[in-house]
Amino acid sequence: MIEQKIFSRMRFDAERMEAYGFIRMGTGYVLEKDFMDGDFTAAVTVTESGQVRGRVLDNMNDEEYLQLRMPNYMGSYVNTVRAAYEEVLMDIAEHCCSEVAFASDQSNRIAAAIADRYQVTPDFPWDEGGHALSGVFRHNRSRKWFGLLMNLDRRLLDPDGAEESVDVLNLKGDENRRDSILSIPGVYPAYHMNHDKWISVILDDTIGDETVLGLIEDSYRMTSDSGRTLNENLIMKVLEIADSIPAGKVASYGQIARLAGIPKNARLVGRIMSMQDRYGDHPCHRVVNHAGRTAPGWTEQRALLEREGVKFRANGCVDMDRYSITEDDTEI
Repeated sequence: MIEQKIFSRMRFDAERMEAYGFIRMGTGYVLEKDFMDGDFTAAVTVTESGQVRGRVLDNMNDEEYLQLRMPNYMGSYVNTVRAAYEEVLMDIAEHCCSEVAFASDQSNRIAAAIADRYQVTPDFPWDEGGHALSGVFRHNRSRKWFGLLMNLDRRLLDPDGAEESVDVLNLKGDENRRDSILSIPGVYPAYHMNHDKWISVILDDTIGDETVLGLIEDSYRMTSDSGRTLNENLIMKVLEIADSIPAGKVASYGQIARLAGIPKNARLVGRIMSMQDRYGDHPCHRVVNHAGRTAPGWTEQRALLEREGVKFRANGCVDMDRYSITEDDTEI
């Protein structure tokens, strides 16, 4: 659809819409705008969710100009009307919208989470064609792809699905958990990539963000140069060390890395802590960074530590001189 092509990566601003001439009707907005010297009227409706529907009215016949929607109609006059209508829509986009990287709200949330967690932003390697707006997420060390976000017809993944465009994130899947991963509604064997090693995740909020981020964590790990280091044995060893931290004490990522025999991989320990809930209940709230700072975004961590008697400095960090573990505190 013409409207979807122009507005799929746009977000409307109500104040700017009203200034432009949109009128609020119910929960949405409508606009009628003449073009081509008044021969045609564009009737544009924007729903509360930001979906755009348009009709082009031929004012001479007082009928909808349906030829505009028929791809086989390629005469010079139809093309002129179609181009003029697109100019109307692009003017609306310019004055009423802000641009986002991807079509769905979930895609943009996930992209922001990837940037926050891994310091990775997508690049768009295709200059033109159907994948011009497809974004690639590259591992910040190995430079390998760990994600490809593109917009597809849902039926390419789900033949029984609706005829609609959806954002899809291709990820490298954990082969040991493949059956359970593919049982998640909204996850499919990968489109246009190796079905045995990759999966496609539809980002339409069918799957919660935390589940998607867990699948991204798997893909990021498996595309790392040090991916083989993060295996089940290491994960369980790190979690055993976390289990051994006594209540009322804390350990830093670096301390755990040294105890696990990977002294230069404190960041790897941090990743394991972020995925620990897949392996049972572990006291990962007792793990902080070298300065005693708690995990970003985990507001409950401080309360859990304070219940165990751990005191914090005025700067919000654990007093590591008093509460950091010593060699005598762990048997690992």
